Amino acid sequence: MWNKQLARLAGGYTTGVLSIVDATGYPLSVRCAPQMDAANQRFTFPDIAPFAAAWRGKACLLFHQHNQRLEGLRQMVIKGELTDDAGVLTLRVDDFVTANGRQDSDVMAHAGAPLHMLQFMLLGQRKARVYLAKRGAPWPPIPYDEIDRAMKEDAQRRQRAAG
Repeated sequence: MWNKQLARLAGGYTTGVLSIVDATGYPLSVRCAPQMDAANQRFTFPDIAPFAAAWRGKACLLFHQHNQRLEGLRQMVIKGELTDDAGVLTLRVDDFVTANGRQDSDVMAHAGAPLHMLQFMLLGQRKARVYLAKRGAPWPPIPYDEIDRAMKEDAQRRQRAAG
């Protein structure tokens, strides 16, 4: 489904990575410079690498960006179907997926935005519950005793090393 807000943000990326899974189940990817056609809700790849020009079927287009300190992360994946449109490889969009789970922003949560971090954590918890419910699986137990023991052992090692 086309998302005007995320499509607008996708237009700000100059390159992305187009990926498919071949008939043997092996993933194939290529860096490319897609052109967005918002009016027709699609992306085209007029200058794609020759080996990718024949790709057809389910595909995804990954966009991501960050600064030199690996902060300010923005990312999204656009899922769809690769087709041939008058000799031009075309991605007909099915869905926009952001790593932050939001439908209005591709910006990842950051410690400098506590409310956004909380929303991101709650979203992850909600998505995990849905995932487990679909599979009829219980929430996995958390081995707090093992975690506590490992943390204490690590602290003791550090103290001995600092010594």
